[in-house]
Amino acid sequence: MFRTSTCRVERWCDKTMSVMREQQLEACQDRLSRCPAAGIFSELCEDEARDLFCISYYSTECRAHLPDQKTLREMVLHYAAKEACFLSPREDDLVKRMIMGGGEAYLDDWDEITAAEALISRLWCTLQIVDEESARLCLAPELMEPITQAMLSEEYMATRARLFSFDATLHSLLYLSGFLHASVPMTHFYADQKDRMDSDTEIMIARYLRSTFDYTETPEGEILLLHPGLADPEHLLYMLSQMKPAEIHLTREMMLGGMNGVLPEEVASCEAMRGALHGAVRPEYDEEEALEDLRMMAKQGAALSEMREVMESMLCVLPTPRMNHALEQLHLQTVRWLGMPSAVVN
Repeated sequence: MFRTSTCRVERWCDKTMSVMREQQLEACQDRLSRCPAAGIFSELCEDEARDLFCISYYSTECRAHLPDQKTLREMVLHYAAKEACFLSPREDDLVKRMIMGGGEAYLDDWDEITAAEALISRLWCTLQIVDEESARLCLAPELMEPITQAMLSEEYMATRARLFSFDATLHSLLYLSGFLHASVPMTHFYADQKDRMDSDTEIMIARYLRSTFDYTETPEGEILLLHPGLADPEHLLYMLSQMKPAEIHLTREMMLGGMNGVLPEEVASCEAMRGALHGAVRPEYDEEEALEDLRMMAKQGAALSEMREVMESMLCVLPTPRMNHALEQLHLQTVRWLGMPSAVVN
């Protein structure tokens, strides 16, 4: 999902991972509320067609004038079978639910709206807001047959298997580094699958990355994948630009830890912090979410005093000596992202 706001926010209470996630979902809901009700295969006026084109992936890929509606429909149909192989996991689930539901599915989890937005950006779907608690996603009838057939093909099964491994590796690298230029995974994917590549694969991989990961774009239009806990990408990039290039040797243990979302050297402090928070967080907080917020702060070099302030805001009781000690260990033992300040007790 596109990171809508990258402005500097001084208070950590306003830029924890859970707060940013909530802001992202709200921004996505706002964008979807303004989406055209009709799809590309409906009869559209010129303004409606322009609006659909502007919210689609085609507008960033073509970087040209609006194609006429007939051409745009032909492009959507041309890519549909290939795109079916390169859907994000949430998109894949929603598409299958719509096929089984005769072309529509109700969104029962608001986290699904990010996948719904991606399907709308592919120009496959339209969204109808039923009420404040639910929405209906509809798949264009013209796409039902080609997508169903594509999902029954050997290419679909082979591509999904490759993407499963690809996805796990990217999540690991993002946990280890905080961000990743999209050219890195794309180059590796091409090298690994060069015998299966065609002229559309680069477009499909870029769409997959946009729909699966948080990302932002450089002024040149390049994609930067972001860990969802990275609060200030510009600051991290600036810090790295001031450093000499570092050689990083990734071990099997590091990669496995990244895939699991916790490195071996971070396990003990995480368990201690989890135990200290158990039964003590306010009702509006989830214990795992609270722990995740604190860990991501530590990875970005937040001061212990800042982490303590955020922890106290999450608690329904006064902080105990056990909590403060666990927080100090979490602060010390969490591995920083490259370019972030090392641990200093304060």
